[in-house]
Amino acid sequence: MHINCPQPDLLNAVQKVQRAVATNDNLPYLTGILIKAHNNKLTLHSTDLDLGIKFSFETEVLIEGDILLPARIFAEMVRKLPPIDLSIKSLDNNMVEITYHQSKIQLNCFDPSNFPSFPTVEASFQIKSQANILKEAIRKVSIATNSDDLQSIFNAILLEKKQDQESFNLVATDTHRLAVYNSNGIRNSETTLKALVGSRALNELARMLSNDESQVILTVGPNQIVVEHENLVLYARLLNDKFPHYRQIIPQSASTTLKINTKELLETTERATLLARDELKPRSHLVMLKIDDTLKISSEAAEVGKLEEELTADIEGQPIEIAFNGRYLLDTLKVIDSQEVVLEMQAPLKPIVVKPADNDNYLCLILPVRIHKQL
Repeated sequence: MHINCPQPDLLNAVQKVQRAVATNDNLPYLTGILIKAHNNKLTLHSTDLDLGIKFSFETEVLIEGDILLPARIFAEMVRKLPPIDLSIKSLDNNMVEITYHQSKIQLNCFDPSNFPSFPTVEASFQIKSQANILKEAIRKVSIATNSDDLQSIFNAILLEKKQDQESFNLVATDTHRLAVYNSNGIRNSETTLKALVGSRALNELARMLSNDESQVILTVGPNQIVVEHENLVLYARLLNDKFPHYRQIIPQSASTTLKINTKELLETTERATLLARDELKPRSHLVMLKIDDTLKISSEAAEVGKLEEELTADIEGQPIEIAFNGRYLLDTLKVIDSQEVVLEMQAPLKPIVVKPADNDNYLCLILPVRIHKQL
């Protein structure tokens, strides 16, 4: 193989595929980046067998071929090279030579034939979306994933689509909260097509998607999902578990509703959560919401002090006091871009529904905390 390639283009490609490089040295070839040079196009591949990324760009190919380079040293070296055209060619002694200015670097490489082929996915269903919409959806629901086990349903995102519609749902839960995004607004009717995708794969995808209206195609097969966006292709295994029946716990009515400025509620909740922070106590981050004729937010930590703030809000319904983990409300408010937010409540021990005031495409449900005395 022999190519001439601009360093900025190569660096951009390396930074994208590096996200899927394996860290397990038991399979050395998975710790590498496969580079294929064909038809004046350079395509970089990486995979850890659960996640795979492929990125292509046009460049000058003098001799076609494949090389497999150790990802860590290659990525660091490309990052530190000057932003000029590089000459990269394979040598006979299982090495690769990178030439720039009057200098050169030689790196050992792996046998490219050991690198696994990416699967061909037969579609069970397909979704087309704009990049900015999908990026936003992933950002909003991934706050509700939280598990050390990468294969857990609580560290996964449910992808749903009705057979006769282009709209899609993304849903996630960590058992303490539930986040739901629908590209055309929240709907409670059952969907017919479902796939459970690890949150890591979708979060990596969101980082790489452009924030514009360019098209993204998601092809879901029996065991894999493939996402195509411009020069990027992402592969991920699907989880084989069943996601909880989440619709059953979304309240369909509220006894108390308040509408409030998102920024003001966010800033107050930040202060209340900061004061209540105590990682050694079960009531860490506990915040109390008291709604009567006014809205009061309070928190308390025995060794720190107390906080109570009164906020202006539009309130409808019955008085209520409800306690919850302030971090969960903070996470939700940070991904809501609307100027105002709506909180809906039924009872002190029933979930709080938080959603933007100006559209119905997103909601986050937060479970309250049982308390035995008032803050």
